[in-house]
Amino acid sequence: MRLAQLLDERLLDTIPQGGSGPWTPHQPLTQSPAEVAELDRQFAALLPCRTNDPELWFAEHTAQVEEAKALCRGCPLQAGCLAGALERQEPWGVWGGEVFVDGKVVARKRGRGRPRKSETVAA
Repeated sequence: MRLAQLLDERLLDTIPQGGSGPWTPHQPLTQSPAEVAELDRQFAALLPCRTNDPELWFAEHTAQVEEAKALCRGCPLQAGCLAGALERQEPWGVWGGEVFVDGKVVARKRGRGRPRKSETVAA
């Protein structure tokens, strides 16, 4: 049984009559398609991955990846985004302010090119 329905049934017996009138059970709000679209537009405006270039979150250059991570820090859905990416083992990209490579979080994405001098190549 839904929580709202349980609360409605319980409160009907405990609310004293008077004041501004009798209390009525919770009813779901009905919204027009235009209202739903406007709410979706307003919510999307709060999400940096919806208002900036989507390619930024899958960039190859370290500076662009760091920019995407910085934009994620102000996102209201950061924690949920990161949790979902970890659960799905996202293969690459910036998710929840972290960089994913091969399904794992890495501290910093290395750009393409020659390997570092410290890395030895098996000959």
